[in-house]
Amino acid sequence: MVHGSRPTSLIVLAAFTFVVTANALALFSIKQSKKKAAKWPRREKLPKDLETWKFFTIKEYMEAWNELRPLLAQHNLELWRTSAGQQLWDRDLPPQGDNFFYLTSHDFPNSSLARWSHFSVLTACLHHAARMDGIRDVVLRVVSLSAGDTGQTHLRIIKRLASPPDQLLSSNHILPILKEIYFEDIVIIAVPKLIFDVRDALRHVKDNSVEDGLYMALQAFEATAYIHQNLIAHRDLYLTNFMVEWMPESLSKRTTVARPRVYMIDFETAVDFPPDSLEADRVCTTFHRDLDQFGRYIAPELRTKEPYCPFKLDMWQLGEDLRINLATGLDEVDGLWQALCMPNPQDRMNADTALKTLDDYLRKTPSINLHMAILDPLDANEPMYIYD
Repeated sequence: MVHGSRPTSLIVLAAFTFVVTANALALFSIKQSKKKAAKWPRREKLPKDLETWKFFTIKEYMEAWNELRPLLAQHNLELWRTSAGQQLWDRDLPPQGDNFFYLTSHDFPNSSLARWSHFSVLTACLHHAARMDGIRDVVLRVVSLSAGDTGQTHLRIIKRLASPPDQLLSSNHILPILKEIYFEDIVIIAVPKLIFDVRDALRHVKDNSVEDGLYMALQAFEATAYIHQNLIAHRDLYLTNFMVEWMPESLSKRTTVARPRVYMIDFETAVDFPPDSLEADRVCTTFHRDLDQFGRYIAPELRTKEPYCPFKLDMWQLGEDLRINLATGLDEVDGLWQALCMPNPQDRMNADTALKTLDDYLRKTPSINLHMAILDPLDANEPMYIYD
């Protein structure tokens, strides 16, 4: 009897184990389904268009990005902590090297080391700094919210420039797209986070030399020439939309013979034209912002309310910013900046010519002649020309 009961006991035990396991799996499945459901943002809690998102208060900004936090976590993205006007990563050492993030080897004070963990959001509500995969820092950017939104043009242009063969060309100065995140009609991209924009670097007049600044300008011209050759115009081509890998600080202490690469960013206002379009048809009839609220230097042709050439507009914006922020006291250089922002668009130098002109100047000029401080920025309201 004892031996005969063994198979029956095993059957009962197996059945009990099956029931317990099935119940455990069911409970786990329920928990997982609830967990997954909780990870999706509520679309009604997010803006319906880019313009609303762009002009958030700090409270609205934090609420919107916090709503996205669980979705971003699914993509291994952890948002930086937001404080007044900036974001901070204050939990550990800098990220791993990714060929975009560099610290200079300067002794203290070291601008790169001091700034790597800060990200300004004063005028960048569409952006948020994040740590990706636990090892590298990125900038998240909301680029599109609906099929009829202008963000679709932005997305199309940057995806084109960040895809082969364009992304493989050394003359293309665009950051790669590391991730694309889709949630209903919202598209968010992640790009490498750099520390400084070019205007930042030029304003450090005690650290960066004229030569440092001119090689940044040379790359900005190459970047502009590349997109113009591809019939893409930026329309917001100020120095804050060029990022630089590190601040050379060659006036403080020369620690490397390498030069930092410059990248063009923020194609939100960019336009493109078909290859078979006529030059006369490559014009714009509107501008992306009310001029009274634009907050930047304004090209003369925009005030006329007439159709304008966006390529000529790019050259004026870049030239005017260089004229104000990279004053050198060198006639050939300062004259080049003026040639870019002539009042009549037809009189302005194009990007290819500006690139060749500055490159020729740097080739013939001894480096030691340019190892001097950049002059203090000019008054933006100071007229370029004095008229009789």
